[in-house]
Amino acid sequence: MEEFIHGLMVTVIGMGVTFLALIALSFILDLFRVLAEGPSSKKVEAPKQEATVIEETAVKEEASEEIIEQDDLELIAVITAAIAASLETSTDQLRVRSFRRINSNGSAWNKAGRMNQVQNTF
Repeated sequence: MEEFIHGLMVTVIGMGVTFLALIALSFILDLFRVLAEGPSSKKVEAPKQEATVIEETAVKEEASEEIIEQDDLELIAVITAAIAASLETSTDQLRVRSFRRINSNGSAWNKAGRMNQVQNTF
């Protein structure tokens, strides 16, 4: 029993020292950040934007939404035609219910796996 208590004390002391070291490192990093910023850290106010700029942006956004919607309809038609061509059927039998864009930020392995799945499905 005495060995267990001794082991428990060593564990508590070790965890306490580690926790205190982490707190000290945190304070040191905060000190470095304060020293790097310098004594005169003035907040710079952003310039006020005029209402005309906001109105022009709103008009551009509405126009871009219409273009995106038109592009989506064209994209659906192209996807339907491509699927019909690969299945060797007519587009009358196909209906695209939904589609979603996939970001191309994936790696080459990601793309290769996706292509492998598509080829094995059909």
